[in-house]
Amino acid sequence: MWRSRMFWRLFIAFSGLLLCAIGLLGAVLHVRVERQFRNQIEDELHSKATLIITLIGEWPAERLPALQQRIASLGKQIPTRITLTDARFKILADSVDLPEQMQNHADRPEFHAAADRGSGTSERYSQEDGKWMKYHAVHATEPGQEVQYVRTALPLDEVNKELAALRQLVWSAAAITSAAAMALAFWLARRVSLPLQELKLGAERIAAAQYGQKVYVDSHDEVGALAAAFNRMSERLASQFVQLEEDRYQLRTILSGMVEGVVALDAEERILFANDRAAQLLGFQAQAAVGRKVWEVARNRTLQDVVRKALLGPEPCQGELNGEGTLGRSLAMHAARLPGFPTRGAVLVLHDITELRRLERVRQEFVGNVSHELKTPLSVIKACVETLLDGAIEDPVHGARFLEQIRDQADRLHALILDLISLARIESGVEAFEFKEVALEPLIASCLERHRARAEGKNQLLQPVAPPISGGGTGAAIVAWVDEEAISQILDNLIDNALKYTPADGRIWVRWRADKDQVYLEVEDTGIGIPEGDLPRIFERFYRADKARSRELGGTGLGLSIVKHLVQAMHGGVQATSKLGQGTRFTVRLPRAPAG
Repeated sequence: MWRSRMFWRLFIAFSGLLLCAIGLLGAVLHVRVERQFRNQIEDELHSKATLIITLIGEWPAERLPALQQRIASLGKQIPTRITLTDARFKILADSVDLPEQMQNHADRPEFHAAADRGSGTSERYSQEDGKWMKYHAVHATEPGQEVQYVRTALPLDEVNKELAALRQLVWSAAAITSAAAMALAFWLARRVSLPLQELKLGAERIAAAQYGQKVYVDSHDEVGALAAAFNRMSERLASQFVQLEEDRYQLRTILSGMVEGVVALDAEERILFANDRAAQLLGFQAQAAVGRKVWEVARNRTLQDVVRKALLGPEPCQGELNGEGTLGRSLAMHAARLPGFPTRGAVLVLHDITELRRLERVRQEFVGNVSHELKTPLSVIKACVETLLDGAIEDPVHGARFLEQIRDQADRLHALILDLISLARIESGVEAFEFKEVALEPLIASCLERHRARAEGKNQLLQPVAPPISGGGTGAAIVAWVDEEAISQILDNLIDNALKYTPADGRIWVRWRADKDQVYLEVEDTGIGIPEGDLPRIFERFYRADKARSRELGGTGLGLSIVKHLVQAMHGGVQATSKLGQGTRFTVRLPRAPAG
């Protein structure tokens, strides 16, 4: 309260008004009472002078000495100096001095006034008395009397004492009243300022985000009604801000969980909000980017053009980013201006279409590869048929050779179509798998036996490698939870691939092992190897590291893709490691059968 400027303003204003009113009233009262007192003294002196005139009556001149004694006696009875003069203002008698010792009073103003108006008053310093005196002279009404003027006088010391006492009384009362007025002003200022100060503190707390604050005012006037309205407003604000905070949290949670990047911008292209996905796609820190220009955190011309176009026009804008500022990703942009005038800002939504573009390229490559794979055997078949029709069919030796080529290319087409159908069925989920316990060692031995003749034809060593006893017992003890036909197809494709790309006198190993939950199949060769840059794509359909040699060796180009999809369908994984010119290793991971 003591630091409240409003309190001091009110207190000073109330005090000033009351003190001015009391001071003015005291001054008026003092002047009025003093004037009344002086008039009362004058009336008293006039009454005494009139009484003396009545007492002395027509005093004869021969008895003037007796008059002097009479006046001296009256002057002692009434504490007033009495002076009697004739018509020429000669002193006839005086209650203090002897007449013969006194000068003529013709120059005294009170006598001149009495001569003109019947009575007169004056105040002056008396040399005879040695003090200030108040004089009042009265002219006798009866002509012919010896005594024509009677003057009464009082010392002003007594009058001033009375007036001083009167002043003290008036100003003491004014001082007491002023003190009471100050106390009243203090009470009024405090009564008015305290509720307002409480309201001020409550408003400051609300401004500091301390919603729900209440003020307590013990008043039933307008200030009390204002406090009640403030409390209702505070409660309403608190509930609204809680709701807004919940909505904001939900919105941020939704935006943060979106796979799309969302960036909110103001009209000056400053970032107001960016979710984590947008920061990840554009390569900046979400919190650090708030308040900065969008071109400061994402230096991409296309993005800046889309944002500015969206801010300038009402229609949404779209664009695509691919390259610098996107961390190698392909991004689709959709920007729209926020409603309102003037422009409040815009929202930028980013979609990561990298995988979509990759799949589109894969599709294009797939279509191209399929077309090429179909075109080659069809071209051979067409050429052979045309040659036969031109007469080679009559030649038993050459006709048989052309028919054999037609048969080989038809088999190639048939194998390609079967692989495409198999891959399509696996990808679509139509392929039904029968999961059961499958012992690996017999399955591997059977698969190796199917390919052994082909390996011996190239003088290749096809060798199974059983796990050591310390690694989990004999190979027969390792049982996988898989589809037997699918795992046979996986092994056939991997061994076929190893035989193709391993030169004569090379070696191929087939290993298997297990841990607590998984079984592992490894097919390793000493073949030509795969360049490191091609390893991430070898499981794509029709992808070949060495296209010319791959087609020369035959095959559909779908084997490894089928392996990957079969392994994934059985809840496993496959990976490849290779060194160019030294060989390649494929590792297949599959679930182990639960212990019986």
